[in-house]
Amino acid sequence: MALITPGPLAGQISGRLASTIFSHNKGGPYVRNGTIPTTSTTEYALAAKAALQAASATWQGFTAAQRLAWSSFALENPVTNRLGKSITLSGIAAHNGLFCRLTAAGLAPIAAPPIDPAPSPLLTLVQTCDRGLTTFDLVYTATPLAATHYLWIQACVNSSPAVNYVENRLRLIGISAAAQASPFDHEALLTARLGAQVDDQSVTVLVSVLDSATGLLSTPLRDTALVATTA
Repeated sequence: MALITPGPLAGQISGRLASTIFSHNKGGPYVRNGTIPTTSTTEYALAAKAALQAASATWQGFTAAQRLAWSSFALENPVTNRLGKSITLSGIAAHNGLFCRLTAAGLAPIAAPPIDPAPSPLLTLVQTCDRGLTTFDLVYTATPLAATHYLWIQACVNSSPAVNYVENRLRLIGISAAAQASPFDHEALLTARLGAQVDDQSVTVLVSVLDSATGLLSTPLRDTALVATTA
């Protein structure tokens, strides 16, 4: 699904044009292909669906006061979409997002919205991808992380050096242990999620700090490294 910003000629466009569908939601206008839906049965898709079902079931059990608290949290904490536009989520969307994030990390969900701000980001991040020395490392500061903080690692593998925009290809590959010290070996996570790497591929990582007490993420740091084999 692609996000769009209509210009003065298009204005508010909605409906179907051939195989293209124009619509809008709380996040603004978007365009997508009018394809027949398919069911994904991958391990990651099934886990995501199960987490969302659990989050929705939890929301159904909330009191009116709890739902109001989440709605107030969402109103006071807008998020930024891929186009850099600030949008306000609904209370259930804010709750479900944090619920699913903590579940993905194997952490206990929270019933009340966070009071504390998001954690501070990493100060520096350098990635190494060397198959010969078997050195796949994320070197970062400050280190170690705080007791309730984890590395939240997204990544993608790219075979074409001409491609710079990879945000739509980034996938969550895993989460570190709490209070993780630098360096962190992420090779096993990369291989399990994206397959074995080969020389001259580029690996882009987007690394945030996750606070287990709130489910909030810091601003991420990004780094790209070429896969090489050093004898």
